[in-house]
Amino acid sequence: MATNLGSGELAKANGKTGEARTEILKRLIKKNQPVELMTGKKVKFKNTKDNLLLIEKYIKDRKNFSLEDSTGNFYALTKIKKSAVFGGGGGGAGGGTENTAIVESAQCLWLAAVLHNRSKPIEFFTDAVLSKYKNYIKVDKPLKDLLNIDFTWKTSSYISAHAIIKGGYVNKQMVFHRGSPEMKEIYKAKDRAFKNSGFSKFTDDKWNPGDIWAIKKSFNPKKFDDSSVKSLQRDILDKFVNKVCVGISLKKVVKNYKIKEINIKLPPDVGDYKVKDIQLESAAGNYWSSKGGTIVYDAGKLLAKDNSQFGTIKVEISGKTARGGGAGWTYISDAAKQVYGVNFPRTPLLAADARAMQAGDAKTIDKFFKMYKICYPGGKKQDFVTQLSEKDGAWIHAKYGVTMILSLIKGGSKIKGNRFVTKLVNYAGSATEDSSAYIKVYE
Repeated sequence: MATNLGSGELAKANGKTGEARTEILKRLIKKNQPVELMTGKKVKFKNTKDNLLLIEKYIKDRKNFSLEDSTGNFYALTKIKKSAVFGGGGGGAGGGTENTAIVESAQCLWLAAVLHNRSKPIEFFTDAVLSKYKNYIKVDKPLKDLLNIDFTWKTSSYISAHAIIKGGYVNKQMVFHRGSPEMKEIYKAKDRAFKNSGFSKFTDDKWNPGDIWAIKKSFNPKKFDDSSVKSLQRDILDKFVNKVCVGISLKKVVKNYKIKEINIKLPPDVGDYKVKDIQLESAAGNYWSSKGGTIVYDAGKLLAKDNSQFGTIKVEISGKTARGGGAGWTYISDAAKQVYGVNFPRTPLLAADARAMQAGDAKTIDKFFKMYKICYPGGKKQDFVTQLSEKDGAWIHAKYGVTMILSLIKGGSKIKGNRFVTKLVNYAGSATEDSSAYIKVYE
């Protein structure tokens, strides 16, 4: 159900970007951009001193007020929708998949503009300046959306652009792509290479999670050698080294950037990790206070959780400003089979087990308890059954899948645990032996 900006919502920050909603509203007014109402109608509020002063007054007293639109009508805060631009639900330049596409496309524009104006401060890059470089990008979002990202994303784009340029990964002979036909050709080449090698299909982001690609104007991605996976790896790496075609993975940067080259050796120099701890409790609770879990390894953490109620169980690399990539149940199951010789049940069977346990099925509950016992040798069956009976099916499903993964590590040898977690981390970080070269920019 949609939420309005009344009842103190305007006083909060956009949960996705951190920008104050009062500042977002002022910006929309000053730029004469439409604001969505609870009815779905969009209006433009007058860029007047009175409207802006009302927002300033609200910041101090938190009292609701009404704004005048361009036709002279007044709308109270309760009539204004907490839409995507304010961090609410829905599409547009505010959150979710749509916003991801916009900010990635905007990075292309900022990269082109900064490349041609390296010494200029961020204030120099007005909408008029940025618009001059639209011919240096090929993206799947309109220019007006690229100019309409909030200031935190503009800051991230500016910092990231300088990082990429300073690293020598781009030049003025390149065009920056996001969702373009040329970018799509790169991933088509990947599909052909895996087919020609007799390999099963590999997802795009695990092979190369380039959110944007810098491609030299004279190069056509259709010319990549896709005769085999190894041939394509070599060709991608060659074009990467010679700055002809460079994949760039983006995470939001707030202040201090990091930049990392990944898969720049043949075969790729994949990580080798060691398990330090497994955690099935919440920070301030116990096993029953959290439906997730954590695998602590020597270079970070993998968070184990459900993707949705009765949906896929997955692991994700824990990151600062964005999740650092993940592995779903299918890959986790493949890794468990390869390392431990164990066959994990498919997602529908996990869900069926959870529903059976919710209904009190003793056989399935006993199967769950045996996994729990591996992690908690002193655990009592009756206590386990009592606690489980208080949980709903969705909670049971999530904790069941998470415990299945972590108990496998806990109950096996250190060598196998390290190998299993290494496979998950490398896959989650798109650094498997079959992945290709790219750079990652992050906080």
